[in-house]
Amino acid sequence: MIRALGQVRDDELIRGAVIQIDSPGGSALASEVIWQAIRETAQTKPVYIAVGSLAASGGYYIASACDQIYVQPQSIVGSIGVVGGKIILGNLYTKIGVNVTQRTRGPMAGIFNSVEPFTIDQRQAVRTAMQHIYDQFIDRVRIGRGTRLSDIDAVAEGRLFTGRRAVDLGMADKLGTLAEATEDLAAALDLAEGEYEFDQTAG
Repeated sequence: MIRALGQVRDDELIRGAVIQIDSPGGSALASEVIWQAIRETAQTKPVYIAVGSLAASGGYYIASACDQIYVQPQSIVGSIGVVGGKIILGNLYTKIGVNVTQRTRGPMAGIFNSVEPFTIDQRQAVRTAMQHIYDQFIDRVRIGRGTRLSDIDAVAEGRLFTGRRAVDLGMADKLGTLAEATEDLAAALDLAEGEYEFDQTAG
């Protein structure tokens, strides 16, 4: 994504970009890096998003960075939130005869070990980190959507919406497909049919 957006910025023949998203989310760090790259690109060239069946959590995080969000009526959109934790396998290891020896340095070094649950301090550290990520997510959506999303609290805290409802709430701009988003982008650039080529790159 970063390389592709860099090419969009650097190539004078590219007038704009349409990104198709079909994602339930993932890494908060990856979402932030892509969000920054889209915003940087959008400073010089328009960037539209076309949502397929799903743009949730990190998928919506990324979508919020662009100029226009197109969704389909049945698309699932939102999940502005963050989830964290770990799976404890200590009892399983004991049952199957596996001995785990931990070698760590510092009070938080083994925070995500799979043998023991969080200590009180570790749990608080995880909660603090999750709150920071959530606050940043809210901030990124607020920056990207601006006044189009008047009440971010009403759509945050992990809520999911259909594409049609997302448009009504200001989370997305228009019902439309990838082809329609591309046609609208061309029109916004004053490019008539036949005056542009669409180069689709799969990432």
